[in-house]
This record gives sequence, structure tokens and C-alpha cells, in this order.
Amino acid sequence: MSFVDPFSHPGTVAVIAGAGHLPVLAAERMSAAGTHVCVYSPIDDGRFSFLPEGHFFHMLSLPGAEGKLNLGALVFHMKSLGVSAVCLAGVVPKTLMYGVLEDPALRSILSGGANDDHSLLGRIVSALEKAGFSVLSYADLVRDCIAVEGNIAGRTVTEKEMADAAYGKRILSVTLPLSFGQSVVVADGAVTAIEAMEGTDEMIRRAGSILSGAGGVVVKMMRPDQDERFDIPTVGADTLRNMAAAGLSCLAVEAGRTIIIHPREFSSVARELSIAVEGISR
Repeated sequence: MSFVDPFSHPGTVAVIAGAGHLPVLAAERMSAAGTHVCVYSPIDDGRFSFLPEGHFFHMLSLPGAEGKLNLGALVFHMKSLGVSAVCLAGVVPKTLMYGVLEDPALRSILSGGANDDHSLLGRIVSALEKAGFSVLSYADLVRDCIAVEGNIAGRTVTEKEMADAAYGKRILSVTLPLSFGQSVVVADGAVTAIEAMEGTDEMIRRAGSILSGAGGVVVKMMRPDQDERFDIPTVGADTLRNMAAAGLSCLAVEAGRTIIIHPREFSSVARELSIAVEGISR
């Protein structure tokens, strides 16, 4: 593993950006610190409009990509710009990756072992390192956004919610080493939904359709050996809004190993929606 300070990197850093606010925050903070940043993303939705012209590249439009994710085209383009380090942030849907098996590099990665998120991301990072790039830790860019233990936002958690959170921890202690189930919804001591490939937001919606507003606790934690450079659980104000729409009342996240995007907005929304947000220890 190559650990490099993202705030003082002398060369060009490429942010390989999936969905969500985290890659935007990473790019903003490195740019503000004077790091030369360019962004590659399969999602061209205007999030990176703050970058100077010519610093954002739609991955599906790179020469040789032909509308598909292509690792070889990405590596070639980054090297042509003098990129020496990369920061991977945000979610890239697996449906997008599984639709590109004609790319030899990605086909090799996808068929190279287990395809859980932990293993798959690890193989992609290994391929980037073998191509000569250092891999930066986005956690170093957002230390002020890491969840603390105890009450984080919103109202005080109830004893019933803490009991459900404790049960959720027990469930995750089994599922996380198997590389699925980063999040679980527990209501009245029963597992209502557990996260798989669909992601946290879809799991929350599914739980809401089952519980029909009866309330429940979302518990989110991280696999013990997960690589903190690129794979830390993230929550934000949209997580809380989705919970409120689903009738879920409490969010319990692993302290020290969960990123809260835009903490001030997050705290305000938690208070407004009367959702308890608690940082829990492993």
C-alpha cells in the first residue's frame, strides 16, 4: 500500500468519482489546498462545475471507451495528463460494471475472485497501483466529518432504540466478515432488512414498505479489515430524509469509521426530522 498526504501531493491527483457528495468534497478540499486535481466519473451531472475547464472527464467518453467503462482507456488518459495518484470516492453501481465485460482489464478483475465490494474494490486498487499510481485515503481529507461516539445529532436515543442498535451490531458482526450487509434495519428486536448490492437507500425504502411507519433503527458499520483509503461507510442528510420517508426513527453508525457528509446540514435535518443519530463502538 502507498500512503500519500493528499493535501501536499506535488503532482496531479485524479479523483475517480462515483455517485454522491463524497467525491465532490474530496476534490474541493484538495483543490482548495493547492493540489492539482482532475476528476473522472461515469456520471456527468454537473457536480464538479467548480473545477476549471478541462479538469473533468466523463469516463464513458474517453478515447477508446466507446460509451463503456474501460480501465485501460482510463489508465492511458491519466498517464497522458501526468497523474501520479488517485483518490477513489463515491459509489459506482455494479450494474454499470457488469455491463462492460468486453473490456479485457475489467473482465479480468471481475473474474479474478470473489465479487463482494471489499474484494472487487481491492482488485481494482491493486490494478491501479500496478499501473504506477499511488492511492490516496479520502479519510485524510475529511477527518472533521468522522462520526464520534455518543449522540451525534437529533434527539436523544431511547432505550428501545439502543436495544435494537445493539442487536443490529450482533447481526453485522456476522455479515460484515462475509462482505455484505454494511447496514441493517432492526425493529422491535427483529431484522427487517439487510443491505446487499442495492445500497443503503434502497434498503431503507424496502424496510419502510415492510414496517409501514412502525419505526425502526438503521445500524451501519464497517468490516474490520476494510481498506480505509477508499471504502468507508458514508451517511448524509439524504440518508435521514429517506429514513423519515420510510418511518425509521434512529440511525446508529460506527464511531471513528463512518463519514458524515456536511455535518452541519446533517445535524439540522436530524433535529428537524426528530431522528436520533448515535455513534456506537465496535
